[in-house]
Amino acid sequence: MVTSDPPIPAMVPDRLDGFDAVVVGAGPGGAAAAYRLAVLGRRVLLIDRREFPRDKCCGDGLTRSAVRLLAEMGVLDELTGAQRVDGVRIRMRGRGGRDFHYEDPDGTGYGMVVPRLELDAVLCRRAVRAGAVLWTGARATRLLGGAGGVHGVQVEYEGRRFALRTPAVVAADGASSRLAHQAGLRSPDREWTGFAARGYFTQVADLDELLEIHLPLADVTDRRVLPSYGWVFPVGDGTANVGVGLFDPTHRENVRLLYERFVAELATTDHRFRAARPAGPMTGAPLRLDFDPSRCGVPGLLLVGDAAGLVSPFTGEGISFALESGLLAADRIDTALRRAGAGPVDPAPYARQLAARQSGYFETGRYSVRRYLLAWRVLDATFDDDRPLFALCRRLALFPDGARAGVLLDPLPQPAPELARDLRRDLLAVGELLAGCVRDDWPMFVRLAGVDEDLSTLSLRPAVLLLVAAAVGGREHPLRHALAAAVDLGLLAGLAVDSAREEARSTGPRPTPWGNRFAVLVADFLLARAYEFAAQGGGPVVAEFAEALTVACEGRALELRDDPSSDGGAGGAVLAGRAAIAFELPCRLGGRLGGARVPVVNALAAYGREVGAAYALGEQLRELAGASRWGGSAQPGAVARDDPRVAGLLGLVAEHAQRAREALRVVPAGPARELLARLATPGLPGPVDPDGRVMSVT
Repeated sequence: MVTSDPPIPAMVPDRLDGFDAVVVGAGPGGAAAAYRLAVLGRRVLLIDRREFPRDKCCGDGLTRSAVRLLAEMGVLDELTGAQRVDGVRIRMRGRGGRDFHYEDPDGTGYGMVVPRLELDAVLCRRAVRAGAVLWTGARATRLLGGAGGVHGVQVEYEGRRFALRTPAVVAADGASSRLAHQAGLRSPDREWTGFAARGYFTQVADLDELLEIHLPLADVTDRRVLPSYGWVFPVGDGTANVGVGLFDPTHRENVRLLYERFVAELATTDHRFRAARPAGPMTGAPLRLDFDPSRCGVPGLLLVGDAAGLVSPFTGEGISFALESGLLAADRIDTALRRAGAGPVDPAPYARQLAARQSGYFETGRYSVRRYLLAWRVLDATFDDDRPLFALCRRLALFPDGARAGVLLDPLPQPAPELARDLRRDLLAVGELLAGCVRDDWPMFVRLAGVDEDLSTLSLRPAVLLLVAAAVGGREHPLRHALAAAVDLGLLAGLAVDSAREEARSTGPRPTPWGNRFAVLVADFLLARAYEFAAQGGGPVVAEFAEALTVACEGRALELRDDPSSDGGAGGAVLAGRAAIAFELPCRLGGRLGGARVPVVNALAAYGREVGAAYALGEQLRELAGASRWGGSAQPGAVARDDPRVAGLLGLVAEHAQRAREALRVVPAGPARELLARLATPGLPGPVDPDGRVMSVT
């Protein structure tokens, strides 16, 4: 349903001087910036060259992150034409599909589909109600520059020309941003460009409440696979938004053919489209993949949304990034004006903040199309493979909005306030180290270093155990961040090793083993980085690290010897191997860094071994229920406690958990020991699967 509200009235204010900011472009990013500035008490002008309501070529899909931002802006109730969606369905060409569902802990675990005709009008009205001045049918013709940067913008409106002097101009004028071009902020390389086309179809049957993305598409010859995607998004009442995106400037002129081919394929192979009819013409728009912190602004000018190149290199999603960047830009402008007065606003802090929040997601597309091609080749080759490395990469690349931060183990119980504060501070520092060492070579792993704002969904991971164990001794060793990063990297390297498999022997030609090559390269790289950090602790720490790695490798070898096709196994050596790097090593190193006495360090190490065994056995319970913590698409089910396998595993988990708690008896009482005791037992019954659902043990 398209909103029936009347167009937003435009007006010329009595005063044309004294604007704190002028926002050019009233899409989601520009409207969000104007809204936030007005709420902060700033005098802001929002302009758009079109009259409202107006349509935009877009997939209309809003991720969970976008919904949460819209909720903060107080506009969800006004989106009367919104279609709720519960997650994303990825269809890989020739490989089938996978569904990724949002978790819903706070009532906002969903996405939406809202036509831009409605969304943009609602957001502009919200900005006006907050106090922003809106001019529609206005065009920004050029920036006003001078010594020190941009000092305003020239605007044509109602046949008049205005030179608007202001300390901040926000460029939200889309992928073809004239303002970014004038300021010299556009990448000179055409490889960052792409193009999208979309249309609406009615009488589409059986649409699920999922954002459906098809990867990748082939060219008209059906012989060359392109860096591209298609989408089918439910709009409501049997209507779908259908489109394609192409990240290849050499084939830009073929986007219409790609769109027509995709629509024809849906009509002939997808039963939902047998009676479908187009509801209007196809429309197109450029895409940009050139997000670069150094190109997010110059003094007096800040780029947001598409103008900054904030478009997903895998799915073309950009509304959530536009909203977030608009709000961040507004906050930066307000802070700068409070501190520095009326001079041109320095965009550098905004660029750094935006880079920190989006780091690891845009680099794959930003560095080159070739990096993007490598990424989708690996995704394609491993799409039906649930080994840890591939499942994690699949979620990080295709569904980052629904993936928790950190290496996925189990949610961390809420620590005591003082310990939570210290943990968050330390983990932010660890995250910076991890991001710095992987950003250039394997940028998608940057997102594994993230820390949630309140720690409520922080995942248990080796770095956490090291930091908690260090807190036992009450000392803050200067190497704790480096060694915490080392054990996290060690675990990731282990996951990569576990994801490599011996290739099947064949006398005929075989496809390129992208999965195995990727796993081996990633494992070698991460392990080398882990040893670099460990070496900062000197020979004894390197020896500890090498010993843990040896135990882990021996345990894995025993697993493969007993059953090469299995990831299971409950033998003592196997369980010790599973626990070595992820649990025992960080507990031992943490105790030493904290200055704990030798008996306490040994007790922490014993605790780590027992907890690691309990978690490894808990993983087998997940597998019995059809769940996978790494991102498999199987729906978790219920398994009965009286099943002999379940009963045996539950008993073993309880034994190891009890021994872990006993080991803590010599550890000094305090918040750190309390948290370790609470971590001793995995979440049973009811371990959590990667989508946040509880696996019941009845």
